[in-house]
Amino acid sequence: MSSLEVRALAEFDAVADLDAAHRKQALEVLRANDPELFQAVSSLLRADALEGALETSPLNILAQSQPARGGADDASQSDQRIGQSLGPWRIEAVLGTGGMGTVYRALRDDGQYAQAVAIKCVRREISSPVLAESIRNERDALARLDHPNIATLLDGGIDAGGYPWLAMQLVDGQPIDAYCDARQLDTRTRVTLFDQACEGVAYAHSKVTLHSDIKPSNILVGAGGRPMLIDFGLSSLNLGAAGAARPGVAMTWGYTAPEVMAGEGYSVASDIYALGAVLYRLLCGRWPPAQAELRAAGIARFDTQQSPSRLASEATIDAAKLRSCDTVAAWARELSGDLDRIAMACVDPEPRRRYRSVAELQIDLRRWLQTRPLLAREREAGYRARLFLRRNRIAVAVSVAMIAALGAVSGLAYKHSLQAAHEAQSTREVQRLFEDTLGEMTLTSLGHSPLVSGDMLHVAERRLRERGSADPASVRARGLIALAKSYTTLGDYQRALNLVKEARALGMDDPEQRALTQATLAHLFNVQSRYAQAEQAVREGLLDASAADLNGRAHVVLALDVELARAQWGRAQLTEANATLNRALGMAESLAARNPVPLAELLTQRGEWRTQLFEFESARSDLQRAVALADGRDAVVADSARAELEHTLFAMDERAQALAIAQRLLANRRRLLGPAHPETGKAWAVLAEAQYANAQLAPSLESAQTGERILRDALGSQHPEVADAMRMVAAVHSQTGETQLGIDEARRALSIMLRAHGPSHQRSIRAMIHLGSALAVKALETPSERPWHEVVDLYQRAVTEGEKQGLPMLVYRVYLIRAQLRIGRTQGIEAELGRVIAGLTRARGAGNDRVLQTRYVLVELLLRQKRDSDAGRELTALLRDADTAPPSLAVDVVRFNSHDVLGDLASSAGQIASAREHWQRAYEIGLRIAGPKEASIRQVGEKLARLTSGAGAQALAKH
Repeated sequence: MSSLEVRALAEFDAVADLDAAHRKQALEVLRANDPELFQAVSSLLRADALEGALETSPLNILAQSQPARGGADDASQSDQRIGQSLGPWRIEAVLGTGGMGTVYRALRDDGQYAQAVAIKCVRREISSPVLAESIRNERDALARLDHPNIATLLDGGIDAGGYPWLAMQLVDGQPIDAYCDARQLDTRTRVTLFDQACEGVAYAHSKVTLHSDIKPSNILVGAGGRPMLIDFGLSSLNLGAAGAARPGVAMTWGYTAPEVMAGEGYSVASDIYALGAVLYRLLCGRWPPAQAELRAAGIARFDTQQSPSRLASEATIDAAKLRSCDTVAAWARELSGDLDRIAMACVDPEPRRRYRSVAELQIDLRRWLQTRPLLAREREAGYRARLFLRRNRIAVAVSVAMIAALGAVSGLAYKHSLQAAHEAQSTREVQRLFEDTLGEMTLTSLGHSPLVSGDMLHVAERRLRERGSADPASVRARGLIALAKSYTTLGDYQRALNLVKEARALGMDDPEQRALTQATLAHLFNVQSRYAQAEQAVREGLLDASAADLNGRAHVVLALDVELARAQWGRAQLTEANATLNRALGMAESLAARNPVPLAELLTQRGEWRTQLFEFESARSDLQRAVALADGRDAVVADSARAELEHTLFAMDERAQALAIAQRLLANRRRLLGPAHPETGKAWAVLAEAQYANAQLAPSLESAQTGERILRDALGSQHPEVADAMRMVAAVHSQTGETQLGIDEARRALSIMLRAHGPSHQRSIRAMIHLGSALAVKALETPSERPWHEVVDLYQRAVTEGEKQGLPMLVYRVYLIRAQLRIGRTQGIEAELGRVIAGLTRARGAGNDRVLQTRYVLVELLLRQKRDSDAGRELTALLRDADTAPPSLAVDVVRFNSHDVLGDLASSAGQIASAREHWQRAYEIGLRIAGPKEASIRQVGEKLARLTSGAGAQALAKH
């Protein structure tokens, strides 16, 4: 039976029982979608209306049916295109036909490079000037969809006859449902694969692009197991000139949302509906039958009683076996409950009741995979408790039965004298289960009771040691490495380091395992800022990896490269670090379908580096993708990406977003890791930075001090993470009048950074700048120039070290220029300020607070040169721009200083009323951002006080 015959019989079942009006509407949709299928179904309906219909085979009826009008012409046109060129592509063969038209295989034919693509030529009957214009307008936007789960749109245009064509990445794979059935994949594997397909849709939605024709045949899975979405965005091209929705050219009955078929247009909700229909196909192989209730506009609406588990319960045993289930009942039980809820929420007839985003759908998919509560069901009585018991049966087994099983398996191996290969395989399986169990226990239990989880690790370690020499050395070593990883998650780095060293000393015979041990050791060294030792550990691990078999090397080398890049970055070897990072990113992309966490870690690293290079949009893109990849898989990695995203948003002046990210980060880490974990302490420091940027100084000081206390208790007083928190404490003290406290904290922070990293590390450079800033505040309180010489020295060291590494140091150069002005250095400063302002404006925009700060430094130069009128004009323009800039502490400082100086200029010119107005405004701003104790604000208050007494009051009265 041909594919057309199968589809025609299925579609006949879908429309045969409809009343005349609804059948007519369904057939009109089918005619627009697939004329050939429409013709075949129409033949069956005509035969069904005749007497004696049962005497004729449906296949004979289909065989006698004629092609749809225009079908022969289309086939002829398809044949004629073979050998022709469209743009730079030469058409070689027909790959298939569908509702939109014909798809061809084509090769690049302009000699530029070799590449095979799939070219879709749109059918004549759906072509129009509007569609052609839409394709021209949209192809560049669609081509920018760059994601590993999306077949990229590469090219497009209009052929000589005026018909649109599009060239797409050629994907060699099977439709996702056929792929799963052919391999008899179980439900968990199907859900995992479906979640990966959702990644591509979620990414496109983040780029404001819909798919609009999601169905199994548009989700292809290749031999590597990665789902790829094809025909992305083609339906979204079908818009009228004014943006109004037109009848869809790529509607697929059963996958197109009811509201779209009723003419309401495509949306995120309609893509989610189609994803739900695909999920039904994967879970139970069926979609609710066409006899389901029909509602508005003749659209088949989903019968909410027909859950995947119910449909599965009515299926055959053969369908169950396609999902590795021995019985239909077992299959239905597996789907009942949470999977039913997820699938039914996707295809709810009312768009507002579906998942609000694909990301929200993915959260519940991943929660189901982790046996965690769904978002929609967390409040149900008894639900969380049932899941907790189910989820933690393995965790309990770690502390008791798991270690016993470890010993039992290896003991049986010796007792029965199994062959060496079989024993090695058994110990690998035991280790994998042991490591997975510890990982699950650590990450799922910490948020509720970190002390209990720590106790469980101690129990697991004791039982592993009780086995002693009864287990092979390789098994003991793998157990120790698993424990070390879990202790690292708990923040007990010294304990983890001791376990890794112990595992290494066991003298494992497996080079792959030795290399992974070195990667774990390197990670622990990097965590402690011991970068030279980390790099040495990586070098030794790479030697071991070169001896590992090819099946294990990719994963091992990637783990080592991640740590090597971090070590090189920590040692300020940026060129080498970038080369390592790029090599690792390429490898991580190829492994992401199986495990995306290493890719997320590397994207986080690149995002951090790009932020330092002012490549903010690229950094944000990297970090947002890292969060999406790691969420639901590795919460610690996801939150590390969030921390870097906060820093990037801070640099981009998106302060409110930065604060929201910081607040979520802290909530996540407190829930997951507990209040005393060092990662929670770091989250407090991140929140302090965001609060400081939003001029919330009192909360910022409290957050920074909380983070510093947690980090000192967990890591010791000389750890660089403690110094990072101290920097924020110093910054707030300096802004709130506690100047000497700020200097003392900043000096201690710099001392710790220099001892840990040396003078060339970015963290040390940042600490130099913070100490310089704290000293500058102190110097402003005294008439002497002596403190400014230390400020200039610190800023000069920071700028020199940064520029040696190729980092853009424009912001820090502004600090240096300002300090140089204080000690009377003015030669060449104006030209240098002009270059800095131009560079910062290009990098950050004219309204950026750093640009405004630099323009104020220019005002200081003009004043020092006695060019008061020029300074007054620049201040007036600066205030106008500052008043319209995004609110921030830095902008408020610029406004305070500008009003203060304008008051001075007005006072000198005898304009007392104007002086009073400016000083009053400055004083109000100063009180809001720092309080009356800060020196410059006291000085403004004193100026105001003088105006109300003596000569100042008399002068004011005359005006």
